[in-house]
Amino acid sequence: MRIPNEDKPHFSASQLICYLQCPLQYHFQYELGIAWEKTPSAVLFGGAVHKGVEAINRGLMNGGIDIALAKTEFAATWKDGTSKEEIAWKEDPSELYEKGGQLLELYANEMKGQKPTEVELPFRLPIIDPKTGLFISHRDFVGKLDAIFTDDTIVEIKTVGRSPVQQEVDQNIQITLYSWAYRMLYGKPEKAIKVVNLVKTKDPKIAVVETQRTERDHSWLLGSTFQVIRAIEGKLFYPNPIGGFGCFNCQYQGHCKDDNDANYILNAGQPELMYAGNPQGG
Repeated sequence: MRIPNEDKPHFSASQLICYLQCPLQYHFQYELGIAWEKTPSAVLFGGAVHKGVEAINRGLMNGGIDIALAKTEFAATWKDGTSKEEIAWKEDPSELYEKGGQLLELYANEMKGQKPTEVELPFRLPIIDPKTGLFISHRDFVGKLDAIFTDDTIVEIKTVGRSPVQQEVDQNIQITLYSWAYRMLYGKPEKAIKVVNLVKTKDPKIAVVETQRTERDHSWLLGSTFQVIRAIEGKLFYPNPIGGFGCFNCQYQGHCKDDNDANYILNAGQPELMYAGNPQGG
């Protein structure tokens, strides 16, 4: 997949995580561009809540919160998604919609009095490790930072079904990438990384978890990215060998079961491989 008019292919945290979870899913989604069979309700909900949170953050940046505007953004994104896509509902739609409004109110209260300097900051950066000199010349990392606050804190917003444990946040690949991107953009370490989890339990709540990253974490991520890109370019697209939760929620179950696996496995090529370690640690 390419961004229109880009000079060279990009790579993102979503692509990296997708390949690590199931290379064949990566092939379906990013190489062949096959549309999802259905959009998970969690994706619809997360996107709609994120638009509402963006409105709150922009209000904070400009001196005031307009919760009505945030809920309007949420409603518009929800309506657009449900009208254009077939949704795989895991929860009652009306209950999920109500939780969205409640979570926006909780987020506005949690962040009251704080001031972002950047909201939805996009980046496109060369894949380079300043510590080791590793450089992947033919791809760029792309992404978007949810918010940066005046004290140099990165704030990342997540919609989740349960409160995460500290280890999950400490090993999150996307957050490691955002820490690296911040230092590439600003030339200095962030003060802190704050993950604000909007938890859509029966009684919605906010769970804030702070974490940090080191240069070693960045090198670990970039080294693993290098190996994943080599595997992609070598056409190594095998299915998730352990199945389980990832397969149960995969949007390509029909393709995986019905298509000729030999097209993706037996004829995949045999590039030279090097061990980069477990990118998530543990």
